[in-house]
Amino acid sequence: MKVLAGHAWVALVLGASPAETEHVKTLRQNAERLAQEAKALVNPNGCSKVEECEVAGFGQKACGGPREFVVYCSRTTDTKALQTRLDALMKAEKAWQEAAGLMSNCGLTRRPRPQWVDGVCRAR
Repeated sequence: MKVLAGHAWVALVLGASPAETEHVKTLRQNAERLAQEAKALVNPNGCSKVEECEVAGFGQKACGGPREFVVYCSRTTDTKALQTRLDALMKAEKAWQEAAGLMSNCGLTRRPRPQWVDGVCRAR
């Protein structure tokens, strides 16, 4: 009986209902789709020097700021399309996290410096 009461309390506190749960699921799936689309646009290959390598924030931590960073070659990546997708991903993850009541450790994700190794941009 305690377990059932505990679940009822969690549902009451979080305001969980089947419609909200489905809404949160839809938001999460949208964020996952956008993340896959953004990753597909990232191309770390094709640069001839480190100055052509770029770093961009990827996703959104619940406390704010990027959850990770991606490194790509500015010569071979459609940077405008990538930035558009990254902006959409950030908004989608924020909406999902807020709807789900997610929290993070609020630690800063350190922005890496790009490095160039054998024509491939990488994080240092």
